[in-house]
Amino acid sequence: MTSLPDIKDLEQRALATERLLNTLIALLSARDPNLLSDLQAVFDEPGFASDEAGSAAASTWRRIMGELKATGRLVESLGDNQGH
Repeated sequence: MTSLPDIKDLEQRALATERLLNTLIALLSARDPNLLSDLQAVFDEPGFASDEAGSAAASTWRRIMGELKATGRLVESLGDNQGH
């Protein structure tokens, strides 16, 4: 059976990995405007989410896209406020 410290370590590693991937996607999408739509096309493929891991990845992608869109709106609103 997995001990509590092992679960905590695994949880922290998973969160750290997600944070790194979020940052990488944000940086790369700033350089390549097509990246987000290309990634969306991959996750929209019916076969991608055909197993548990694919389904979890697609769900994570939807959450990340929501966060990226929210961040984009925030950045735009901050830019709009500087012109006033």
